[in-house]
Amino acid sequence: MTFVVGLLGGCLAKRLKMPAAFMTGSMIAVALFSILTNQSAMPGSLKVFAQIVSGAYIGQQVSKADLLNFPKLSKLIVLLLSFFTVNMFAMGLLFHYLFSIDLVTALLSCMPGGIMDVSLISIDMGAQSEIVATMQLARLVGILLILPAWIQFLLKRLGKDDVSSVNKTKEKMQKIHPFGTNRNWTNDSLILIIAGIGGLLGVYLEIPVGALIFSLIFSSLLKIVKNTAQLNSSIRYLAQILAGSIIGSTFTHHSVQQMSQLIVPALLLLGSYLIINVLFGFIVYKKGDLDLKSALFASSPAGATDISLIAGELGGDMPKIAAIQISRTIYTIVVLPNLVRWFVGWIS
Repeated sequence: MTFVVGLLGGCLAKRLKMPAAFMTGSMIAVALFSILTNQSAMPGSLKVFAQIVSGAYIGQQVSKADLLNFPKLSKLIVLLLSFFTVNMFAMGLLFHYLFSIDLVTALLSCMPGGIMDVSLISIDMGAQSEIVATMQLARLVGILLILPAWIQFLLKRLGKDDVSSVNKTKEKMQKIHPFGTNRNWTNDSLILIIAGIGGLLGVYLEIPVGALIFSLIFSSLLKIVKNTAQLNSSIRYLAQILAGSIIGSTFTHHSVQQMSQLIVPALLLLGSYLIINVLFGFIVYKKGDLDLKSALFASSPAGATDISLIAGELGGDMPKIAAIQISRTIYTIVVLPNLVRWFVGWIS
């Protein structure tokens, strides 16, 4: 019953063209169901499947062309990831001490990753996943709503680029992944089998978030060796519905009361990311490494796939933007959780 509620919520959110529709819609629908009936339940073991699919999907974004771009962009990538890391710890500590959010939850809420990936990580690390998911959702929605006008404002102010097409960014964001675009089930089965082997290995080794990390690594290697096509969107959507349902089922009356206290932290977090966006954009533009539009897109913490494809359509340097965005995504999943775990252990 909980899964059906999540499925209906995801489909409704997709019809309403909400960002990260299946994750967001299923989470909201199941949260309401949980609060009203107190009868929702989703087996936590399903998070392993969701992590494997998520890792498989991200791994398929890595191509040989991206590998060739990485060495050339290494300094830019290190600079951006340093900004994001400092911001995560600074804002996380701020939220912990000013808003009484436990430290692990506060830090994970500030991670610059995908809402599904970070939410799954929060479950594994024992954080308050409903708070993490809400903060991540606020960041994603805020960036998607603000980004077109934000980049338009900056480019117009500086007179650096033609921005007439930037107004169409929001519309294009909503059209990138039509439901079920890829129907090659042989390709999808191969990816899921290989990623599944990696994910189960990660679980067997008892590595934190191991299913996500190892499925990503195995999927990336398969992509590079066999040049497989991206997974069918519907498989990714299923994983999003499962993850959203798992998180939604943790909502209670108490957690809803906490949500009202997250408005100020969410606005502060969004503002910090926009500051990083401007700072990184100007540094990279002044050094001549990227044009300003590409630099702004590259440092936008929204969906890596969405930002890369949109930037290409709007005249950005798509290969470089994709390499930087993919690096951010992988870094968020593989490195930042371990930094958070080490930091919390050290400070306590």
